[in-house]
Amino acid sequence: MKKKKFPFGAKAAPDTAEPAAAPRRRTPPDGGRVFRNGLYSLAITAAAVAVVVLINLLVRALPTRYTQFDLSANGLYTLGEESRQLMQQLPDDVTAYYLAQTGSEDSYLTKLLDRYAAESEHFTWQQKDPAVYPTFAAQYDAQSIGEGGLIVVCGDRVATVPASDLYTYDYSNYYTTGTYDVQFDGENQLTTAIYNVTSGEQSTAYYTTNHDETSLGTTLTEAIRKQNIALVPLNLLSEEIPADCELLIINMPQSDFMGAGGLVDEAGQLADYLAGGGKVLLITDAYYDTPNLDAVMERFGLARVQGIVVEGDSSYCVSSSYASTMLGLPGAACLLPDWGESDTSGITDGLESSLVVLPIAQGISIEQTEGVTAEALLTTSDSAYSKIAGYAMETVEKEAGDLDGPFTLAAWAMEEDTGAQAVWISCGNITYSGADTAVNGGNSTFLLSCAAAMTGQSSGILIAAKSLEGDQLTISAFAGSLWGSVFQWLVPALVLAAGVIVTLRRRAR
Repeated sequence: MKKKKFPFGAKAAPDTAEPAAAPRRRTPPDGGRVFRNGLYSLAITAAAVAVVVLINLLVRALPTRYTQFDLSANGLYTLGEESRQLMQQLPDDVTAYYLAQTGSEDSYLTKLLDRYAAESEHFTWQQKDPAVYPTFAAQYDAQSIGEGGLIVVCGDRVATVPASDLYTYDYSNYYTTGTYDVQFDGENQLTTAIYNVTSGEQSTAYYTTNHDETSLGTTLTEAIRKQNIALVPLNLLSEEIPADCELLIINMPQSDFMGAGGLVDEAGQLADYLAGGGKVLLITDAYYDTPNLDAVMERFGLARVQGIVVEGDSSYCVSSSYASTMLGLPGAACLLPDWGESDTSGITDGLESSLVVLPIAQGISIEQTEGVTAEALLTTSDSAYSKIAGYAMETVEKEAGDLDGPFTLAAWAMEEDTGAQAVWISCGNITYSGADTAVNGGNSTFLLSCAAAMTGQSSGILIAAKSLEGDQLTISAFAGSLWGSVFQWLVPALVLAAGVIVTLRRRAR
């Protein structure tokens, strides 16, 4: 680089020019407020997301009963008191296996299983996809339960719930309305399965068959079996009462037990069974005389009262219209008895809110007997009377000679030295399905409680199925039009007005 030359004797002029000023940083017109507000909003948003995620994780860790609420009309996902008590007292670990393909689960059942798991740390459930585990059900010999069924396991004990048992169908109104009611029976089925695998050894009950006895009925039979009680038929003409008989059921025999002069001394066998501490559930009807059988019951101080009981208080019997239409009987003869005042037996414990209906019943007298504790389980009102004409009566009105009440309709007695027990119910129609339906299963519940108490099982577990049909809200045409206008016009107008006001206020700042 060449140096700049100046003429001889000349000097370079001093550089008096000011150095160039450094470029200034331009300040935003708003002083950076928008940027700072953006950072602040971003930080708040990130913190809010973090809090939401944390709360979600904490909520998921809580038991289901604290985080999910049953808003269904019929309480589909709410466990009954019997189920909650059973789960809270579970002594051992129980696992339920739900056989269902992934993506085809029954939401009613899975939510119900979550409720059970939330009630006890001893209960867990797993889903097993049959397509992934094709031989899983065979390990428990449960191939027949079908997809959608349950296998409940506790140690080496197994109970199964077929998929077909989880729902019941009521067609009673089909021919009049063309519709039917679908009911979810999951809680009843699952609770009884858990009870069966955790309640210890199975009890055995025998029922006599050689006196033209009435069938116990499907509902009661299944309920007793689910109560961990095996039911076995017994013909006293060819068999003696087995040693493992924990309960002998005699359901409305149409012929008497043979005595000592008969081909087989059935009455003697029954007396010997009771002398050894046996237990008998006896159901009789006023139409059939059984003097030999009645003589055995006299050891407990129990005897029949002549005639058929008619109720004089309308609050203790079925309405005449319903009784004549559904049962074909006069209402005063279809009794709605009270529970007994005492409950030494434990049979009626917890049944106070249930109803029992007895179509055509006979009174039972209880005589004070030494060494025997006896009490009434079901009683009439003081206004009841017994028609001594029995089935030959021509009117239900009280006549001369009829016996005054109140009457015992079901009694329990126990011998203190032998431990023998007897429950005598004087209504052969108590197992009739129509009567049971009239009181929402109250008859079955009572009979099941009798069987459970005398065999040493827990109190009866018989949970009603829950309808899937929600309650319908019926409103008038005027109300429908009014609410339609409110949501179609008024609510949108209010939202629009609020938006306009907010916009104007912001522009005015």
